[in-house]
Amino acid sequence: MSLRYSHRQAAEIVRKWPSESLPLLTRLCGRIQDAEKNLNAASALRLKGCLENCRGLCCRNLHLDAVFGVPDFAYILTLEPALDATIERCLRHEIPLFSSDCPFLENGAGPCIFPPNVRPEVCITSFCRGDEAMRPEIRRVKKGFWKLGVFLCFRRVPLVQRLLLKIG
Repeated sequence: MSLRYSHRQAAEIVRKWPSESLPLLTRLCGRIQDAEKNLNAASALRLKGCLENCRGLCCRNLHLDAVFGVPDFAYILTLEPALDATIERCLRHEIPLFSSDCPFLENGAGPCIFPPNVRPEVCITSFCRGDEAMRPEIRRVKKGFWKLGVFLCFRRVPLVQRLLLKIG
């Protein structure tokens, strides 16, 4: 599957979202964003070291389908709908069978086009030099994305919506 396909799917889901469950989608995404803020705060020194030492190596030599999926794009488009056109522009010349570098780096080198607290799950939870100290924050982000993925699959089932709200 190509990133363009995942992006289009997410954009269509967000555009056609049933109005009665829109507050829940926004709340789920807001919880992920809060978890990302906490993770960014806990990992500030580690991220500084990554930028100074690795210089964005984690954004190169990627299997992009493992990094970006429909839930990631739905999350971004829910919180930052203005990024839709920018994402589309970045993916305009995508080569779906092979691409090694992240297409969301400005001018192909960086920085990332996504705000620090609105990043895909893999981008924000992957560290090159261990993550022991940030495990609780990483777990919160991953749990939030898991709940969002389940919600997207069962978005028209009210029981699932209520259960997702109850799961911390």
